[in-house]
Amino acid sequence: MASGGDGSEDGAQPKQRDLATALLVGYLEDRSSIVKTFALQGLADLAQDDPSIRPGVIEILRQATRTGTAAMKARGGSCWAAGG
Repeated sequence: MASGGDGSEDGAQPKQRDLATALLVGYLEDRSSIVKTFALQGLADLAQDDPSIRPGVIEILRQATRTGTAAMKARGGSCWAAGG
């Protein structure tokens, strides 16, 4: 999204990140393992750029490596190693 030079993008970006985080957390409840796995990756990607959500995302990744499917354990472990 391009800013028109009026600074309007600055206020929208945190709101968009918050919305994306909330949506991805919601996807962790989906029945599909692939949806959950990609939600984990998305959360890890967001946490790299947003220190305020890192502790919560790290805990989600830890939980996924303990209780998730094989794909979730692998993705959670690699995301955790890369960013946590």
